[in-house]
Amino acid sequence: MIARLALALALASLTPAALATPPEAPIAKAPTRHITQTYLRAAPGKRAALIAYIERNWFAMDRIGIRQGLFTSYALMERADSEPADWDVIVTVGYPTAQGHDAPGVADAFKKIRAAHREIKIEGQGLAQLGTIVRHHPLILVQQGS
Repeated sequence: MIARLALALALASLTPAALATPPEAPIAKAPTRHITQTYLRAAPGKRAALIAYIERNWFAMDRIGIRQGLFTSYALMERADSEPADWDVIVTVGYPTAQGHDAPGVADAFKKIRAAHREIKIEGQGLAQLGTIVRHHPLILVQQGS
């Protein structure tokens, strides 16, 4: 009887996490070898809406690209100063190869992701009403610290 009680108390003290299956080992992330920067200019008074559009549309697709191994990262940077410039935000996408988007299979795989995505408009507006792409810069990552 005491042995059964001790066993019951021991089992009851285990947390649900302890009873769960062990977590999977983290997947090794490929290093970033290429970054593409896309500079965008918001329509007047539409910077916040443009940022929301990028987050809900571009990054929704980029998350899928990361899961598929097409990309290593994505980021959005907003210009902080008030000096005149031809851009307001920069979107960066990291790639695991020096060829970036031009690596074999990347463009075709991303076309499929884009075709499956349903645009989420912000305030009833799409990219054409919220801003414009000013330029792209493909960059090969030479060195990175952490």
